[in-house]
Amino acid sequence: MLIYLLRHGDAPYHSSSNERALSFRGEEEVRDVVGQHRENLSSLDLIVCSPVLRARQTLKVMTETLDSAGFGYSGELVFEDVLRSESSVTAVEEYVDSLNVEKMLLLSHQPLIGQLLDYLTDEVGLGYSMTTGTLACLDIITFGRGCGELQALTHPLHR
Repeated sequence: MLIYLLRHGDAPYHSSSNERALSFRGEEEVRDVVGQHRENLSSLDLIVCSPVLRARQTLKVMTETLDSAGFGYSGELVFEDVLRSESSVTAVEEYVDSLNVEKMLLLSHQPLIGQLLDYLTDEVGLGYSMTTGTLACLDIITFGRGCGELQALTHPLHR
């Protein structure tokens, strides 16, 4: 099974807003990374996205980027609270174990997205590399500690 982990694009903190929105830079980060992997991302079976605004906006930029390149996404989309930043690796593992897909993307936030990368690769500290807009691709046998082999770790070129 292939699992892609995507961290939302740049979304600066504003004390006047309840939810952080993507910045122009964040949109560019997502376009860049998705553009580098458009063929693989267009063939996903499922995208599971955090319901938080900056994650939903990242998903929108991702699907628009795929569409504009002629690689429209036609798989299933699910918004799931289990991908909120305060969730746990255990909760995500239980959720993923309930699915039957070959190729999926989890779109989330730090610290959770980094914890997932550390857990699946069993490489402590690798998760810190999941800066905004970063995409990791893992080949996994089953969702568990150390069961993933990192295939790619792509950072946005527009920083």
